[in-house]
Amino acid sequence: MMKLLFTILLGIVLFTSCKKDEPALKEDLYPDQPLSVPSSSAIATFHQSISFYQLFIYRFDPITAKWGSRIGGHFSTIPAIDPSAIGFTNPYVVDSGVPLFDMVRIYAVETGTTNIKAVKINADKVLQFFPDYAGAKTGIVKVVAQDIVLTRLNLTTFKVGISGSGTYDENTKIIDLEVLFNETALGGTPQKFLYKMSPTALTLN
Repeated sequence: MMKLLFTILLGIVLFTSCKKDEPALKEDLYPDQPLSVPSSSAIATFHQSISFYQLFIYRFDPITAKWGSRIGGHFSTIPAIDPSAIGFTNPYVVDSGVPLFDMVRIYAVETGTTNIKAVKINADKVLQFFPDYAGAKTGIVKVVAQDIVLTRLNLTTFKVGISGSGTYDENTKIIDLEVLFNETALGGTPQKFLYKMSPTALTLN
């Protein structure tokens, strides 16, 4: 009986020792879900605090099945009330705006123009970054859900809701994003577009 108990105890000790020597499983090191609190660390990759700074932003055209040319004029800014987000506004020209996700062209029929100064789109808080785990250089990027105000040539306005999500990688310096446009206020149906963003020019086609 004593011999049997000794054998069992020895087995338990050896098993425990082996478990301690085993490397941690990936799921132990990295949570299944990205962090729930947005991080400002990725902002240093995708934004620079210099005047007129803008990302290279491209929209995939579902009709031609190709990526379009760079959508110029996306001046990125950091909201004072939330430094863990990137916004797109035009603080350099009074009473102007930005093309935000190419909305000035997507809604040109409704506004009557593609001029960013006339359409006056400004959004203080648009993108937030959620790392895959603490200290990660990759993660989920979310579009802050909100209504964007667009101005027509006759100075009347209308709203289009935006929301969406995607991924970001600080190593490749690329954001892949899907944005949903809610056109309920226009009597339309929601439509989605794909975007790529980077601090450097991309060759996509």
